[in-house]
Amino acid sequence: MQPNIWVKICFALIVISFSLVPGLATAETNSEIQLFEKVTDQTTSIKGKTIENAKVSVENNQGLQGSAAADSAGQFEVDIPKQPAGTILTISADDGAYHTYGLLVSVAATGWVQEGGHWYFYGTNGEKLTGWITYNSEAYYLDQSGVMKTGWLLENGKWYFFKNNGAMATGWIQTGGKWYFLDTKGVMQTGWLLNGGKWYYLSGSGQMLTGWVKDGSRWYYMNSKGAMQTGWVFTGGKWYYLASNGAMKTGWLLDGGKWYYLNSDGSMRSGSWIQSGKDRFYLSSKGYVSSVQLDVPLVAQMPELPRGCEVTSLDMLLLDAGKNVSKMTLASQVRKDPTPYSKTNGQVYFGNPYSGFVGDMYTFNKPGLGVYHGPIADLAERYLPNRVIDFTGSSFEEIYKHLNSGKPVWVINNVLFDTVPSQYWQTWNTPTGKISITYKEHSVLITGYDSQYIYFNDPLSVTKNRKVSISAFKRGWEQMGKQAISYR
Repeated sequence: MQPNIWVKICFALIVISFSLVPGLATAETNSEIQLFEKVTDQTTSIKGKTIENAKVSVENNQGLQGSAAADSAGQFEVDIPKQPAGTILTISADDGAYHTYGLLVSVAATGWVQEGGHWYFYGTNGEKLTGWITYNSEAYYLDQSGVMKTGWLLENGKWYFFKNNGAMATGWIQTGGKWYFLDTKGVMQTGWLLNGGKWYYLSGSGQMLTGWVKDGSRWYYMNSKGAMQTGWVFTGGKWYYLASNGAMKTGWLLDGGKWYYLNSDGSMRSGSWIQSGKDRFYLSSKGYVSSVQLDVPLVAQMPELPRGCEVTSLDMLLLDAGKNVSKMTLASQVRKDPTPYSKTNGQVYFGNPYSGFVGDMYTFNKPGLGVYHGPIADLAERYLPNRVIDFTGSSFEEIYKHLNSGKPVWVINNVLFDTVPSQYWQTWNTPTGKISITYKEHSVLITGYDSQYIYFNDPLSVTKNRKVSISAFKRGWEQMGKQAISYR
């Protein structure tokens, strides 16, 4: 038998032995054949070094997969089709002088591989990867053993979460019955979070909170979906109000033109009187102020100022604002219309109360009338700069708004506090034109209201919180030109 035949028989036995014992089929080098790279299921070219000018062949159990000749330095490159992971390849080198050398190689896997119930990832050169990897635009984490991570991971002080398929989660996730939020880098967030135009609060452990949340000294309310609430909220059988920044309000609240009072725990008070400083307010069953009783100092116009109801009522308003000014000082300072009284051919010629005080304020023995809102507002401005509100001509409900704010209202009405009959009216000729007047004109300071009555300090009858039906008082006020002044 020829020697080269014996060599081929022996080599075949070696190949058979490697096929029967897969554990031996992992060698990638021997003394005569060396590979430059590990053979993987992505390999299409096997490069290595062997005997110079040797013929190199690559076979699997299906037969020849490729061959090439080594160069004078023994380097070779054999092109082959991709082989499935685990395939045993036989790489042989024939030097043409009766010597054939062989190397068995097991094709290594790349990508995801499940082994022993765990998933691993092998790189392009077949090595098992660890740490962070990116696959199909998704991030994964492989522990020190290469096992794919699922669930929570703490790394460098930051928490990450990996889905059941190993992909890193971002955005909202629910696990263990709780919601968490992970940013675009996968980092779990804590504290305040603005997402989708809504604010959420995440605890120190990352879970989204619902219901009442205290941050610093402020309380916030998060709905069942975790979104921060603003405006009115009904919970636990009580109403609460949350500002535009979400913080729970306490104390007085102006909303929709109505005043409400919120207790120290934020709950809305209703159906009861509340003392606020020296004033009292009644809160309806719906919580808003429906009755007001302001405690404003009472000042009498008599005996010094028989026609001084307007400046006396102004004096009371200024006292409420903290300005201690006497009625006599105001009487001397209010603007006057100096037009003298005269009567010709039955026509009265006199001043205009819209321009200034008309006639004599200090005695009934001389002609006189009074003064309207304009000069009074100007005088008030001297003591309350940029605080005076002249809302003459507005609706009667505007008076309620100022009372609800704890501010009294100066008005022009009449001594009847109702409509003045036509026989009590007359026309005057003034420097600015004709004007209709009544000597029953009167000024008071409104201090409160309830469902039936208007309350006011009357400087003429010297009555504090005198009451008149709302409907009657409103008729008289409207007939006198809806004149009203308050302050902020």
